[in-house]
Amino acid sequence: MKAHTVARRKRSLTQRRVDSWLPVQNMTHAWKVPHLVKGLLTYVPAVNSLRLRRAATGGSSSSRYCYAVWLRHLVVLDRFGFRVRDAAIGELGPGDSVGIGMAALLSGARRYVGLDVVPYAITADLEKMLRELAQLYRSSEPIPDDDEFPKVRPRLNSYDFPDRLVSREDLAGKIAKIDAAIRAGLTDGVDLSYHAPWTSMNVVQPGSLDLIFSQAVLQYIDDLEGTYRALFSWLKPGGLCSHATGLGANNYSPFWNGHWAYSDFEWRVVRGRRECLLNRQPLSVHLQLARSSGFEILHVDSQHNSSGLPVASLSRRFSTLATADLVTSGAMFILRKPLNPRP
Repeated sequence: MKAHTVARRKRSLTQRRVDSWLPVQNMTHAWKVPHLVKGLLTYVPAVNSLRLRRAATGGSSSSRYCYAVWLRHLVVLDRFGFRVRDAAIGELGPGDSVGIGMAALLSGARRYVGLDVVPYAITADLEKMLRELAQLYRSSEPIPDDDEFPKVRPRLNSYDFPDRLVSREDLAGKIAKIDAAIRAGLTDGVDLSYHAPWTSMNVVQPGSLDLIFSQAVLQYIDDLEGTYRALFSWLKPGGLCSHATGLGANNYSPFWNGHWAYSDFEWRVVRGRRECLLNRQPLSVHLQLARSSGFEILHVDSQHNSSGLPVASLSRRFSTLATADLVTSGAMFILRKPLNPRP
């Protein structure tokens, strides 16, 4: 038998094996289909209008959730010298309410500013939430723990009420001030303000904040580089950032790392006309951007997950991620603006 005939038969056998494997591989990614379809439907005007009317983030419409998130951040920040009394605080992505900000003000902060891409908070019953938060503080309610909110980070060693960290002087006065700000509207408030959408770092005065925090937000920001620069600009020298962020697929895959299995084109289809979607960046990118913006990294607490799709099932862009990134499904990290930042 001639050599070229043998080679042709070998190639044919190899191709048959590849062809027989491809449907199996495609079947394992069949979970992408409904997400691709939903993305395409956002281009239908009536469907997109309905989506916008029903837009919500979940979680921050609950006073106990807001109370839990704020006090968890406060407990962790205590290790790095943060004191809430009279502090000026900013939050990225308040979501369905400014409840976490109100919890911060009730604990002793002087000023709060919330910054979001979509104005979710305008539909929240903030007066009701204020009453519920005030009652939690009056009764020194323990921090809601992992049984009540199993997905909330950071986790703590103790969920006792952090009496030492909270300034409860003149609680009635704080409630009255927040209530007045709510009734006046949130856009022009001095002590409590809310901006959505924010499109420029000029929305907050440079060097005016003691702390900026976020909860499950950084994974949705498109312009991460610009955002870290803005955070650095807004903080006073010595100011802190406290961020808890997921790094997984959320509801876009049955596998925690399935968001990395979509090609860039598929991901654009999934996004459709949505205002934001997972940016799919791993932890190393967040930390590198924080450093390049001038931050010192004080603390990183990573959540690891070694299950999920194998590397071979990820798209080419993500199959070469560092080993640490491939198993990091979330993180909580603390950043500090140096006392003498470089120019």
